[in-house]
Amino acid sequence: MTSVRVPTPDEIRAWPVTVDVPTAGRAFGVGRDESYRLVKQGRFPVPVLRLGRYLRVTRASVLAALGVSDTSNTTP
Repeated sequence: MTSVRVPTPDEIRAWPVTVDVPTAGRAFGVGRDESYRLVKQGRFPVPVLRLGRYLRVTRASVLAALGVSDTSNTTP
């Protein structure tokens, strides 16, 4: 079993506005198969959007679920 590398908050902030389910799952330490299993069970940690045949998750919902602001705390 391989471990999932959880992205940093800054990496998540750099994601596009929506991402696929496996990408969002990594933010919660969940792998691809488990992410889809949770979606099917209605237990994925954030709302999942069905766009045609695609399942997408918003970056904002991932950040909110993690309790992370949408802006970086670092100053230039």
